[in-house]
Amino acid sequence: MKRIVAILLALFALSVASAAAQSDYYRKKAEEYTREAEYYQKKADGYRREAEYYLKKAEGYEREASYYLKKKDTSRARTQQRYAKEAADKANTQMRYAKEADDKAAMYLRWAADALRHN
Repeated sequence: MKRIVAILLALFALSVASAAAQSDYYRKKAEEYTREAEYYQKKADGYRREAEYYLKKAEGYEREASYYLKKKDTSRARTQQRYAKEAADKANTQMRYAKEADDKAAMYLRWAADALRHN
């Protein structure tokens, strides 16, 4: 009888330990996912800063183009307009990267919430 009680107690202790370990696993996974989300959010912020930089460059090139148009130097004006278009394209690309990074951050946050629900 004592053996059966000891075995039952041992099985109970194992099941409690297993549940605690599983709970700890999901908590750690949620923390991992949260760190990943923070990483991608920082990347998105960096991409947005880059986009702002390129937009400012495009504005500068447009000012230069208008200056050269006033001076009737159409060749240089076209060159500056081309530079402005390229800078605007780079800004759009950076904004696309920012959106993709935001989407990844949101995905990791969803995964973290799911892991915490398992907890």
